[in-house]
Amino acid sequence: MAKARFVVDKKMTGVEILVLFGSLPRLRDAEKIPDTLFVLTWDRPSVSLGKYEDLDGLKYDNIKRDKILIGRRPSGAGILWAPPGGMGAGIVVTKDTFPNIDTAEKIWAGEIVTELYRRAGIRDVWYKHPGDVKIGERKLSGTTCIEFGKGIIVGSFINRLKPDTKFFEDYLIYPEEKLKDKMLKDITEYAASIETHAPKLISEEQVARILQDLVKEKLGLEFQPGTWTQDEKNFLQFGMSMLTDEKMVTSVSHSRWYSQLQAGLAAATYRYKTMKLISANVAVDETKKIRDVLITGDFLISPAEGWEKIMEALKGLKANDEKAIKRAIKETFEKNKIDYSGFTLDDMAKPVIEAGKLAIQKLK
Repeated sequence: MAKARFVVDKKMTGVEILVLFGSLPRLRDAEKIPDTLFVLTWDRPSVSLGKYEDLDGLKYDNIKRDKILIGRRPSGAGILWAPPGGMGAGIVVTKDTFPNIDTAEKIWAGEIVTELYRRAGIRDVWYKHPGDVKIGERKLSGTTCIEFGKGIIVGSFINRLKPDTKFFEDYLIYPEEKLKDKMLKDITEYAASIETHAPKLISEEQVARILQDLVKEKLGLEFQPGTWTQDEKNFLQFGMSMLTDEKMVTSVSHSRWYSQLQAGLAAATYRYKTMKLISANVAVDETKKIRDVLITGDFLISPAEGWEKIMEALKGLKANDEKAIKRAIKETFEKNKIDYSGFTLDDMAKPVIEAGKLAIQKLK
């Protein structure tokens, strides 16, 4: 069995590792790093936004008021709240191990992370594809995945300690569409943990040891201790300077999108909850053609620039031509070899079509 690297880092934020996420599969593709398992502990609070996550899902002024580190990563989806003492873990390998995003999530989250919680003492843990590990309707872990060339990385937050509810109370605006499939009266009850649901609290070192054992069992990897390379540190330093800049953080916002529309256009928004939430904002002209579109959500696509290509392909289409919209999305995915998880292509088309209908009604 090939020797892999095992990195344990107790002085990292959720923003930093997800900024580094964009570089690690590139370095693995170039064979500058080996297969790598990493286990992290957050040393200060942070909020990380996915490339196409809507900033308007957060109370951004509160985050700035409290001087919370916030960044927008170069790919991926969703919002990660990483409070002090919280943990994260992930693995960087090649597509010989995980051929695509969907498989990576099923094996990493569905088999490895889910089994971690079982071995920590939570017997009724279950996996909800894509990427969520749960006990009942409460969430223990969420997952993200990025690929580049033959390199692929997948990782999850690990709720060892009882999650801080400040994020849900002071920083998050939770969409009604996402609440529809949750049987909880209060969103602050949504997060679960080893501390609250296992017979006893295991240590950070035990979390790391269990994950190392599981990856060896499931993937056949042998490990040797390692640290981040200078290349990785350089990528991290460069990425943090760019991706924590306020222009980058605020770059995806449906309210900002509305404020910048050309005069004479009619626009509407439609949110669609499938496996993950997809939101489409569509602006049409007097001929009912789509002139601008913004798609946001917590789905996954790779390569990351596929997101822009999808939106560009929709411009100029008749907003009431459902077949053309579905065809354009399908052809864009096929032409650009876009990998995805958390939705079907019809799911992606649905909110665009419905937002287009609503926008056309505003023309009358």
